[in-house]
Parts: sequence; C-alpha cells; structure tokens
Amino acid sequence: MTLFGIWEMKKMALRNLARHKVKTILTSAAIMVSVAVYIFLNSFLGGMAIESRRNIVNYETGAAKLQTKLYFEKKDELPGYENFTGWENYREALDLKGYHSAPRYTFSGTLFSVSGSAPIMFFAVNPAAETEVLRYVPYVDFGRYVQNGKFEIALGTVAAEKLKVGIPTRPHRLELEDLIASVTANSTDGDFIRSLYDTASAKRKDPFSPDEKIAADSERMVLRKNVSRADIDRYWNLTAASGRNDVRINTVIDIKAVPETIRAEKWEGELMPALNSGDKPLIEAAYEYTDFMDVYLLVEEDSRQLDRVLAAMIRAGYSGAVRHVNQLIDAVVVGVINSPDPVPNGNTAYIPLDVLQDESGMMLEGAVTELLIRKKDASDSQLPGKTESAETITAALQQGLAAKGLALPEELAVYIWQDYMKDYLGYEAIQTGAPQVFAFLLLILSFLGISNTILLAILERTREIGMMRALGMTDKQMIITYMLEAGFLGFIGSILGIILGCIINYPVVKYGFDFSAMAETLSQGIGFRTTGNFRSVWNVPVIIGTGITATLLASFMAFFPTRKAVKMPITNSLRYE
Repeated sequence: MTLFGIWEMKKMALRNLARHKVKTILTSAAIMVSVAVYIFLNSFLGGMAIESRRNIVNYETGAAKLQTKLYFEKKDELPGYENFTGWENYREALDLKGYHSAPRYTFSGTLFSVSGSAPIMFFAVNPAAETEVLRYVPYVDFGRYVQNGKFEIALGTVAAEKLKVGIPTRPHRLELEDLIASVTANSTDGDFIRSLYDTASAKRKDPFSPDEKIAADSERMVLRKNVSRADIDRYWNLTAASGRNDVRINTVIDIKAVPETIRAEKWEGELMPALNSGDKPLIEAAYEYTDFMDVYLLVEEDSRQLDRVLAAMIRAGYSGAVRHVNQLIDAVVVGVINSPDPVPNGNTAYIPLDVLQDESGMMLEGAVTELLIRKKDASDSQLPGKTESAETITAALQQGLAAKGLALPEELAVYIWQDYMKDYLGYEAIQTGAPQVFAFLLLILSFLGISNTILLAILERTREIGMMRALGMTDKQMIITYMLEAGFLGFIGSILGIILGCIINYPVVKYGFDFSAMAETLSQGIGFRTTGNFRSVWNVPVIIGTGITATLLASFMAFFPTRKAVKMPITNSLRYE
C-alpha cells in the first residue's frame, strides 16, 4: 500500500461525507451531543467531588488527626475511653513546626428540648483552637459560637429544627403563632416576629373540609433573606429569654477500670479466649479464683502492673474493663450553624471542652479523643499535600516533642483525613461514576448509530464497491476507506462536542452552581458534602481523551459492516440493485 494510495483513500472518504450531507450532519450531531454531555457531566461531578473533599478537610476533620491506635480501630463505636492526656504538649510541639491543632472529645447522646428530642453527635472543643483549624465557626446563622467556661451548645440547623430551638426558618403559620405566644409578652414583639416572615405558598383549600382556618394555619412561612443582623439578634434574644433554647444532654460516660471481680463464666467464656498468649500470664497473676463465690478476685496492688492489666483487657476488647455511667448535663443553645458542609449542619452539637472536665460534665480530667491538625499556611482551596501527610506530620511532631525533651507515646498515631473517609470516598465514586457510565452508554449508542449509518451507506453503494474492487481496489483498502469515513464523522462530532461541552461548562466553572435551595428542601443532603455554591472544573485530559476515544470508536464501528460487505462476490455486487 503506497502513500499515494492512503491519500487517495482519505480523499474518497471525505467525498463520501460530502455526497451524503444529511447523514453526515445527523450522525455528527449525535456524536456531538454525546461527547458534550459526557464532558459536562465529568466536569460537573468532578467539581462536586473536589468541593466535597475540600469541605471535609475544612469543616469536619482537618488534614489529619492524632489519636490512639485503639480508638482508630474502633472509631465507628466512638470508644470515649480510648482517650489521651497531655495534648497541650503535642499542640505546642506542632505549633513549633508550623501546624495548627485543635483538641476534641467526641461522644454521642440524646439532646432533649421543651419540644422534643434527637440523637446527637457531640464535639467538645476548644473554641479558639477550633477556629484555627476548621472553617465552620463563622457560619453561625443565629446567635453565636460557644465560649469557654459555660455550658453552651452550638447546634446544627437540622437538629435545631427537629428540637424546635432557636429561630425557625420554615414554620407553618400555626407553629409560628404558637412560638409568638410562648416567647412574647406584648403585641409589639409579636408583630415584629411576624414581619420577619413571608408566606412560602398559599395552600389550596381542602375540598373535603369546609374549615378554611385549618388551611390558613397550615401555610408555610419562610424567614426573609434580607432580615438585618440586628433584627435576628433581637429575635434570638426573645426566644432565649423564654427558655425555648434550654436543653438537656443525656449521654454515657465510658470509664476504663480494672474490675475488682470477674465471674467465672465471663473469665472462661469471654476474657481468656480473647487474650493473646503474652497477656494471659499477666491477667492470671493479677487475679485469684475463689471457689466459694465462683469468681476471680483482683489481688494485684501495684499501680503500674494494674495499668498493664487494664491495657491487656482493652486490647482484648473485654467489656468488663469499661464502666458505663449515665450522665445528664443541662445546657443552653447559643447558636445555630449553617455551613457549606452538611455535617456541621446536621445532628451535631459543639460544647466547650473545659466545662466537661469534672463530675458536672464528663469527668474527662484533661483527656481528649483526638487532636485535629492543619498546616498553618495551608490554602482552604487546596486539598492536603505532602506537607500534611501522616509521615510528615508524625516527623514534625516527634521533632517538636524532642525539642521539649519529650517523646511521642507508642499508642498514639497520626491518621490522615482519607483514613477516616474511606466509606464516603467509596460512596462518592459510585455517585460520580453512575452518571458518567450513563453518559458513556449514550456515547456507545451514538456509535451504534454510526455503525448502522455505515451499513446503510455500504448497502446503497454495493454496486460502486463492486466496481472499485473489479478495478483492483483490495478488500483491505475498502475497509480502511470506510473506517476513515467513519473516523472523520467521529472527529467532526468530537470537535463540535468538545466546543459545546466547554460552552455549557464555562458558566458553572466561572460562576458556580448554587445548591442552597435544594439543600434546604432535602434535609438529608444531596449525597455530596456540599450545601451551597460549588464550581465545576476543567478536566483537560478527559476533554481531550473523550474526543480521541470518540474518533477511534467511530472508526472501529465501521469495521464489521464493511468487512461483511467486501466478502460478497464481485459479480454479485455488480448485479446488486
């Protein structure tokens, strides 16, 4: 096959496209739409995924966490007893090496208000340190953030709506009137509160109920967007003064302690089988069996040895080494959080760490479950890089501690944000992958259309093909010619699709897409870690790769129908009508 022959085949393929303009336009348009949809979806979902990951780092976890290894192994159970003290030293060491850090104690419980109850994830925090590491603190819609020394709570907006504390944003008219009656002492304050709301939509009269007042009371009211901060603060103070924001925490304090006695059945059925071979002699030496009571009594008195016994029991997961104490804590909601990330806005609450140290709180005695870490000069728009890897942070922490004459305990380790978000990242892959698979199938369908178009074209040109073969054109040259024709179709459609996809994607990249209205309607979120505005991204490799793939697939789709056509005897082709 000569170079001239290849050039001639290209010219023939282009002439065929020009001879059949309608088919060329329709087929190219199908490819164009498929390519444009795929490029836009990939860029849109890619932007959503990147924004979600940024939100996780900026609003939930920081770049990494310092925790005990045993806590990380059981993190889904929130094992509060797997805590550590001396976090102040670790924070100072990290500060010396250029890292912000924030101590936390995480626990779960139930929050009760005058109007209801809800399961809540609680974060006991140091407000100043929390502000340095995470970015949700400024997003307090109503009220303010918590302050040290006070039993105060900043509550997610979803939990606040469930518990009916603070300022309702979308109450029914009857609910609003009940609130006004409970928090105001005069008509002036009542009229003031009513003036802050608009009617969302007029509810149609129920044809089966003659009582029009019920329909009017059921109207949905919406807090106006343009309400001034001064009016919001006045409204908040009215609700707070009425006791509407008073709440009570019901939780369980987990305390590690070596049990004084262990029943024989638990010793033989639970504890001993769970111990490793190195810990069994340690436990057996610390206890003595009493036949009269059928129990094992603690006889070890050395405090260091008891610490080893306790550690061995915890490693084995022995339930008897953890004592559970029910605790009730009275507090007041001082703020409601509505951030760009749905997690701080959900069933979450933030309470000062310092008020939970003694018997009136959680009996923490200086313990925390984690230390959130972020590089001081880290950009909120960038995901953590090498300077915020587990290895780099660990090395920095060890160096900072060494400068203070201290060492990092063996039981502590640094875990990066991906270690905590493996489940979410897997879910995210499904969320972003499914629409792209759909778009790719759309692309494949358009190529099946190309195959059909080529097949029809070949059937229409059967006599022409026979004549060209009779003049000496080989089967291989015929196949290449039609593959080139289909490839040109794919190339034209790809170029147009790339242009169209970029045009559609441009405003979402430049101005973003606002999900806030949807987030208000869907309290459970949209599946991603975003509730506000996000921007799409330019995925140049995918844009170029989609064009190349579409061109190659289009060319490949012509192979089989052409190969089938050239197998027809030349004499039959020349007689074909």
